[in-house]
Amino acid sequence: MISLIALGLGALAMVTDASSLVAAEVIRAGDRVSAANAVTEGEASADINDPLLGREVRRTIYVGQAITADNTRSPMLVKRNQVVSIRYVKGPLEITTIGRAMGEAGANETVTVLNQDSRQLVQGIVQEEGWVLAQ
Repeated sequence: MISLIALGLGALAMVTDASSLVAAEVIRAGDRVSAANAVTEGEASADINDPLLGREVRRTIYVGQAITADNTRSPMLVKRNQVVSIRYVKGPLEITTIGRAMGEAGANETVTVLNQDSRQLVQGIVQEEGWVLAQ
């Protein structure tokens, strides 16, 4: 039992330390982490398969500071007040309209949208292409 717990903690440590990126230049809040602005701790260029590449920085990261999952987030596809396409799909029925986002959200996250036609607030899930699937 103890060996299984130790094995689980070891695997958790490997996942947590899987990426050891540091900022090669100042990365401003809202910018994405790229191979150009991040290097590994050994000053080597970042691996293109690194899970942190492409994520958006929550707050400014200065040169030499670590880039972690805690100080990054998935890229915001929908910004507050952005006009977005809203789709409601139920079987063969599909209704599409436009709305204004009331907040920010990334892919597969929930966002509230004001339907421009009915003036009703609708909650939906942001899709990879940037449109919102109404629930």
